[in-house]
Amino acid sequence: MPRPPAASSPSSTPPPEADLAVACAALGVLPEATIITRDKWENGGVRIVFANPQFSILTGYTNSEVTGQNTRLLHGPKTEMVPLPAGKEIELLAHGENWLHRKNGDAFCGEWRFRPLQPGYLVGVFHDITETKRIREAMIHSQKLATVGQLTGGVAHDLNNLLSIINGYCEILAGKLPQNTAPQKDLREIHRAGTKATRIARQILEFSRRQETEVRVVNLNLLIREIADILRRVMGENVTVELRLASDLGNARIDPTQFQQVLLNLCLNARDAMPQGGKLKVRSFNRKLTGNEGTLTSGDYVGFEVTDTGSGIDAATRARLFESFFTTKSHGTGFGLAMAHHIVTSAQGAISVRSVVGSGTTFEILLPETAEPAQFISSALPSLHRTHGNETLWLIEADEVLRKMVGGMLSVDGYQVHNFPDVTSALIAIGDKPAPQLVLLDCTPPDARKLLRELQKLTPQLLALTIAAEQPDPTRLEINPRVLRHLPKPFALSSLLRAVRTLLDSGGK
Repeated sequence: MPRPPAASSPSSTPPPEADLAVACAALGVLPEATIITRDKWENGGVRIVFANPQFSILTGYTNSEVTGQNTRLLHGPKTEMVPLPAGKEIELLAHGENWLHRKNGDAFCGEWRFRPLQPGYLVGVFHDITETKRIREAMIHSQKLATVGQLTGGVAHDLNNLLSIINGYCEILAGKLPQNTAPQKDLREIHRAGTKATRIARQILEFSRRQETEVRVVNLNLLIREIADILRRVMGENVTVELRLASDLGNARIDPTQFQQVLLNLCLNARDAMPQGGKLKVRSFNRKLTGNEGTLTSGDYVGFEVTDTGSGIDAATRARLFESFFTTKSHGTGFGLAMAHHIVTSAQGAISVRSVVGSGTTFEILLPETAEPAQFISSALPSLHRTHGNETLWLIEADEVLRKMVGGMLSVDGYQVHNFPDVTSALIAIGDKPAPQLVLLDCTPPDARKLLRELQKLTPQLLALTIAAEQPDPTRLEINPRVLRHLPKPFALSSLLRAVRTLLDSGGK
């Protein structure tokens, strides 16, 4: 709302009508929204005596409608009221910004500047900075997310180590306990919980942008059912969630975590469109395109749609829904649907929206169908097959418990294992310990690069297996990609034994 400064020469006597008319005529042709007001502060604002056509375009109010009105006319439920020192309002509020409201009730963020015009009068210029404010807030939010991402990435790193230990010892104990006994059943439950926690850890890493995407063949029905309980909880008691999933749904290639991220985002948007409650329907289906449709070519597709019974979306808003930073929410960032669009199109799919104001909205996503079988995630306890190795291995792992477990398992399998808590200890041991054929390590590229360079002097055909949450860049490690393999944490001991044996047998070929 306009909050102007005191006139340089206060006067209770207004200027001649001719002078005011000249000022109004001059301001009437300005390309900026401009008003003339009296300079006396009354009831939280100043009285308007003239508004140019651009002000009418900005606010929806004509000159005749605002003449004689207080600038508080532009206030609304989003306008923040700030208490001001008595008698200092004019001086303190010459320039500011706040949420204002147009004649039709729409909110916009307005910026204004007021200056003395003539004795007793002020001139104020307004600008709509809604888009600038939203971009600024989105950038601040993005910076906050980056900070949270760094924190969650660190937490996930420790969680991965703990899960590797929990799941690893479950595998070790499984081979020592009699089958089909109560302890064996209890152990399977522990391992099943550890496997679920592993998936959560991967989702945390995905959020923190420290986990590479894992595109694989999946069945969308399984992923939808997996988070159905979560959807019902976040939708609230006033929204009924209905699943209509095709029994013969085909498979698609997509990152499961990203797919669930898209689904959750669409459902949360639907919830916001039904503040008084309603119905949410998630439907999956197969579709054959006989010709090109938009960016999609003819062929077989699998799809799903999210339909709500909410307020609907008008045509102008639908046209901008997938733009970055565009949002219709007062505290939105404009990232959600833009990210969903990016994820879907990256998977060679398409996302579209149908809506009628007052009659709900449907978001539809189509993904290319693949004849490949779905890759299931099993929570069963894997058997620890003996690989009977005899090679010399170096293991560098900071976590003492994890290092003891992994080193112990490799030793039992026949390998000559030398354990080190860090790269410095391993570097000191060069010359004192037998040179390894393979080194297992979880450390930063600069440290790893130095160690690998020194070990390659002793073993030119040195093999390396990185055990970390992130897959390292071979160029940063300065190592031939053919002799490098990666096993993401948290890992199963059976996967570790197979990875070690496979890499040794291949010799980096």
